[in-house]
Amino acid sequence: MARPQQRYRGVRQRHWGSWVSEIRHPLLKTRIWLGTFETAEDAARAYDEAARIMCGPRARTNFPAADVAGAGAASSSFLSAALVEKLHRFNLASVQAAQRQREAAAAAAAAASTAMPLGDAGAAPPPPSAAERGGRFLEEQHVEQMIEELLDSNFSMEICY
Repeated sequence: MARPQQRYRGVRQRHWGSWVSEIRHPLLKTRIWLGTFETAEDAARAYDEAARIMCGPRARTNFPAADVAGAGAASSSFLSAALVEKLHRFNLASVQAAQRQREAAAAAAAAASTAMPLGDAGAAPPPPSAAERGGRFLEEQHVEQMIEELLDSNFSMEICY
């Protein structure tokens, strides 16, 4: 029977024993790979660092912020510089998308407050909202980034028909 283990958010163990960490991006609904680690605690600290970058100080983490301050002085970051930059880009995209959604909601509320004439039953449909345009922009940006990462990783693939 397997011994009970403490489970950490964003951390799982491979069947050969190494520990991996990943975090989900809340708006893009994708997983961001954080890496493979020797211990569950290291993987959990990498998750915490990524969560604080993406969600700020109110992020749900495995360890309290006070523990990180004490451990951070003794060790370096658990995330690579490229990964930290990627998380910052995703965070910026999230902030911009949320701002566009708030603006679209405010515009919709303002439009709803002005009464439409009853004779416009055959009028053209309204243009896409800022939130819809922002969602498409994030999706296109994400696809372009995935293509860049595949090209940069020397990944080879054979397509068979």
